[in-house]
Amino acid sequence: METNPLELHRAYKRLFDCADGRTVMRDLEKRGCFLRSTFSTDPGRTRFQEGRRSLVLHIKHMTDETNFIDKETQR
Repeated sequence: METNPLELHRAYKRLFDCADGRTVMRDLEKRGCFLRSTFSTDPGRTRFQEGRRSLVLHIKHMTDETNFIDKETQR
């Protein structure tokens, strides 16, 4: 069953807007190299850290209301 994109954005927003969600997001930001460089002299480590960072960026995108306002008007 495919999830409606607008509802998926809303689900992310609800999940990360609560106190526990904000705590988890801070932990993901720390572990996901969100505010620091992902560079390592080991290319494999850099790729691994970029993967983590990419996931944090995706969550941030999904919880940012400005990214789903257009989806709401398309309904």
